[in-house]
Amino acid sequence: MQTAQPAAAAMLSALMTVGRLMRQRQAEDQLDPGIFWLLKTIAHKGPLRISDLAAAVHLDVSTVSRHVAQVERTGLIARTPDPVDGRAQLVGITDDGQQVLDQAFQRRRDLLESALAGWEPDDIAEFERLLGKFVSGVNSQTSKDPS
Repeated sequence: MQTAQPAAAAMLSALMTVGRLMRQRQAEDQLDPGIFWLLKTIAHKGPLRISDLAAAVHLDVSTVSRHVAQVERTGLIARTPDPVDGRAQLVGITDDGQQVLDQAFQRRRDLLESALAGWEPDDIAEFERLLGKFVSGVNSQTSKDPS
C-alpha cells in the first residue's frame, strides 16, 4: 500500500522551490520581494490600519511601519484617515501601486505559463484539478488565511 509520505516530501520540495522563485525579484520588477507581498496584502485586503496589516503578514508593527514608510515614499501606497476613528490612519494602494503590482503578477504568471507551454491540454486540466484538490485539503487542515 502506497503512503502519502514520498509525495508529501516531493510536494514540499517543489512548493519551496516555486515559492522561492515567485518571491524573488523578476526581471523588470520595481518592487523589492518583501515589499511585493506587503503591497499584495494591502491590495487584497483593502485599506488597513498598520496593526491590522502587521497581523495579516505575521510581522511586528514596528517592522511593518518601517516598510510602509519606505513604500509610501515611492507613491505606491498612501495613508488616509480612518473613517471609524479619525485619530487612526489606513494604508491603501494607489493607482500606481496597483499598476506595479499587476505587472509583477503578470511576470510571474508568464513564468508559470512558460513552464506549462509544452504540456498537453489534458495534462494541464488534470494538473489544475489536482492542484485545486490539494489546496482544498491543505486549507481544511489549517485555520490560517491562505492569501
